[in-house]
Amino acid sequence: MKEEKNSTIHDVARLANVSIKTVSRILNNDPRVRETNVVKVNKAIKDLDYKIDFNARRLRTKQSYLIAVLYFDYRGNFYSNMVIGGAISACDELGYDVLIRPLKFSGENLMPSVVHMIERSNPDGFILIPPLGENQELLELFNRKNIPIIRISPRDISGNDLVHCDEVTATQKAIQYLISHGHTEIGFISYLVGHAAGSWRYEGYKKALAEAGIEERSELVEQHAYQPNIVEHAARRLLKLPKPPTAIFTINDASASIVYRVASQLNKKIPYDLSVMGFDDDPLAEYLWPPLSTVKQPVTELGYEAAKLLIRKFIQKEDVTEIVKPKCELLIRNSCGPLNT
Repeated sequence: MKEEKNSTIHDVARLANVSIKTVSRILNNDPRVRETNVVKVNKAIKDLDYKIDFNARRLRTKQSYLIAVLYFDYRGNFYSNMVIGGAISACDELGYDVLIRPLKFSGENLMPSVVHMIERSNPDGFILIPPLGENQELLELFNRKNIPIIRISPRDISGNDLVHCDEVTATQKAIQYLISHGHTEIGFISYLVGHAAGSWRYEGYKKALAEAGIEERSELVEQHAYQPNIVEHAARRLLKLPKPPTAIFTINDASASIVYRVASQLNKKIPYDLSVMGFDDDPLAEYLWPPLSTVKQPVTELGYEAAKLLIRKFIQKEDVTEIVKPKCELLIRNSCGPLNT
């Protein structure tokens, strides 16, 4: 019995009456192809039951059609999971796959894991989830090996190899909301000293106070590098001050949940005795009681735009001039109320 011959890209081009180059561009999800040609080629692919030979494509283009995502692995890391989800969506659209590599958040040398990943899988590019975009050793490795990267929300936002949203303005709006409800004694809790997010959100806090003519009280600001239980200690100190804050902004929603616990232990009711504002819109935020007001960071969109920019601009070498800048959104729930005088 004669084995049926598989259709080739030449067959697709012939049936669709277009060039092989046009078929190739459509298979690689090139957005510059005319829609009429896309329709004809997709119909030909369906009629011929054409299947891409991915191994042949990798050999021909000398690409793996893989991008890698590096992130620190720690309990409750919803941020990285959402970034990865967005990156997968973009890769599905553009014909790529995603490799994920969780790294230990323990200060140990990251380089062997990353080098082995490069040697084994040869990804075409990497996405670095905060704070890995600040790791100079990693950046030097990728530069030395000429591997393109996209950094998500690095401290230095002057380059073209990154995506981020305006966390300064977002925090400023959150603090302005508290001020509009009569709060002038507003606490600030962060365990992200040295991280871009910590710097940006503190800057937004200061800007909102200055704009309203409110003098910053240094005793209301708790900024630390990460260490176990630091948020609980910070919240307890703030709420036991002789003149405690009437509202607290926390660096993220997980920290806000700790403020809830401490406030409850001290018999302070939210939002009547204390207003609390978070950041990120962690899935837990709306399940706290009362539901937490927060700044929604478009994390999935950041992952999507990062993967799309990496593939189109740095791997496929397209002339990408318009870079989408996802926007944060203030979500008002029930954890903030007027100053109780």
